[in-house]
Amino acid sequence: MTGKWGGRTALLAGFFVILLDTTIVAVASPAIQAELKPDVAGLFWVTAGYLLAFSVPLLVLGRLGDRFGPKRVYLVGMAGFGVASALCSLSPSVGWLIAFRVLQGLAAAAMAPQPLTLIRRLFAEDERGRALGVWGSVAAAGALLGPVAGGLLTATLDWRWIFWVNVPLCAVALLLGLRLTPGSPGRATRFDVPGAMASTAGLSLLVWALLSWRSLSLLAAGLSAVLLLFFFRRERGEGEEALAPLELYRSPGYSSASLAMAALGATVLAMALPTMLYVQDVRGFGPVEGAAVLAPDALVAMVLSPWTGRWVDRIGPRRPAVAGMVLLTVSLLIVGLVVVLRLNAWWVAAGAAVLGAANALAWAPLSVTAMGSVAPSMAGAASGLFNTVRQVGAVAGVAATGAILAGPAARPTPAFGMVFGLITLTAVAGTVAAVRLPKTLTEAEVATGERLP
Repeated sequence: MTGKWGGRTALLAGFFVILLDTTIVAVASPAIQAELKPDVAGLFWVTAGYLLAFSVPLLVLGRLGDRFGPKRVYLVGMAGFGVASALCSLSPSVGWLIAFRVLQGLAAAAMAPQPLTLIRRLFAEDERGRALGVWGSVAAAGALLGPVAGGLLTATLDWRWIFWVNVPLCAVALLLGLRLTPGSPGRATRFDVPGAMASTAGLSLLVWALLSWRSLSLLAAGLSAVLLLFFFRRERGEGEEALAPLELYRSPGYSSASLAMAALGATVLAMALPTMLYVQDVRGFGPVEGAAVLAPDALVAMVLSPWTGRWVDRIGPRRPAVAGMVLLTVSLLIVGLVVVLRLNAWWVAAGAAVLGAANALAWAPLSVTAMGSVAPSMAGAASGLFNTVRQVGAVAGVAATGAILAGPAARPTPAFGMVFGLITLTAVAGTVAAVRLPKTLTEAEVATGERLP
């Protein structure tokens, strides 16, 4: 037991580093622009390059965890993240910074699928909710501390310190991982090189098309569709050796959890930027007030997430997941009404508090259901595919809201109203998917045809 729970602590340390880095960079963007002098497109790709590199290789790296062992791939990713962070801090130009941010994204992609795989293998069914419940608290802490730490480091030292701070954090997480995370042996399998190439190229073009909004985006999307069609046709004949085994979607638990998680990822990430733009550019809030109005999201999630994990272990995943997705819809309705009816902008804080409860309630049961619905031999592939669906959903949400806000810029209130209308509908779709989850993981076991350990 000590090994399992100690290992979870080590995995959480790495997860915290990724979340902190994701939220810390945005605050330093003006300082980066002032020193390195990028144009708007260059500054955009400091973040977009990381997101592209993080999203695309998750399928391949999840499968590599099956082959070489998830602990080994996780530790390599953690070491790579620390090295890439140091290189980011030394960047002499924005071009080099973008290149090193891409390396950071690749390292984060190596780390991201492995914790779910390890938890699936190490923890019994009645422990997984508790093992994953604290994940939401750590995510919320990263989301809350990132902007604060980024602001303090940039104001008192230099923007480069937002990357330097990752180096000691990665070193600590690496040592914890080496000492505390139990090993899980890999499995000798044939690696599908043509499938890996097709999926990587197809997803790269898809994510680039979603992020770029350029005239070439339609061509990139078309090429992406051809490559991904080839990939999925090839996967049909690969069986358990497939990078993305399509039989995973025969499980109602896995397919419903994936769809609900995609909706959760799309809405949560897509609403953050328009909310901050609205309260500052339209309603006149300053940066401190803007941060304060969203702070209840992280605070509520930090408090509720561990409790949610225990609830999932006791009553099963469906009711907490449905409650979380319903609250997600309610939170977006609250913020949307503030925009459309021009209510007091501080009501956004109420929506943020409800959003925090939604995150806490939905994250653990969706992850538990997805990983509990697959055979242990498929855990790495299932985790990689689950994370890929979530990340592509998040990219699509950001791209859609960015396209709307870039359109009717002369009439900002209708544009923000359209944004919140779209992401609210996405949350409703995610709620419908959550309703289709199995009541208990015993039902998920039956769907896989393999008893869980």
